[in-house]
Amino acid sequence: MSTSSDPADGPPPNSASPLDTVGQKLRKARLAAGMSVREMARRVDVSPSFISQVELGRTKPSVGTLYAIATEMGVPLDDLMPVDSTASSGPPAQGLKLIQKEAGRPSVPDQRDTEPGSPLQRGDRRHELRMDKAVWGRLTSDHDPENDFLHVVYAPGGESCPEDSLIHHPGVEYGYVISGGLHVQVGFTHYELNAGDSIRFESMTPHRLHNPFDVESVSIWIVVGRGGTPVL
Repeated sequence: MSTSSDPADGPPPNSASPLDTVGQKLRKARLAAGMSVREMARRVDVSPSFISQVELGRTKPSVGTLYAIATEMGVPLDDLMPVDSTASSGPPAQGLKLIQKEAGRPSVPDQRDTEPGSPLQRGDRRHELRMDKAVWGRLTSDHDPENDFLHVVYAPGGESCPEDSLIHHPGVEYGYVISGGLHVQVGFTHYELNAGDSIRFESMTPHRLHNPFDVESVSIWIVVGRGGTPVL
């Protein structure tokens, strides 16, 4: 259980900003799981101070770190980030978005698009997690409790996590680069992937994805046997 010495276990911040809201939800989920700040920090390989700052809305985690934190608590990302079901004409906001591009769509939606249990996921209606220069889109029509099937885009300079904070989680990871290039670090080994290249590695090995190039990187990622995967 959480202890009184945990710096983020005091009253939550009184703010309605998106970053504060995410922090409050993370804190609530952590306390509900009976997990201390220090234990959470140990599990995701960050400092207790970092977890505290995230929960207080004073800093934001990378997309990979948020993913790792949600996994450790068994919390869907849908529960942590607000979903906006309207298309935006401006730059994409950070957070979880339901992308709905109307161009080229029929005026009357196909019933198969909306019926419960449909296996079909339209490319213009998928959920996407947008953080900084990274966009992770769920390619399944619903939450898969064991596996992830993701469309991943990194703008130039985009990364899954900071260079000094590699992430790890259960499962086996498979990646395929569609366009652009991608730098993948697995443990102490570094790989440069170009369009058409693919990679497989154990996800428990600390890893990082990074686009050091001057063009956008687009890839497909599958994580098999992740277990407790967050919902995108």
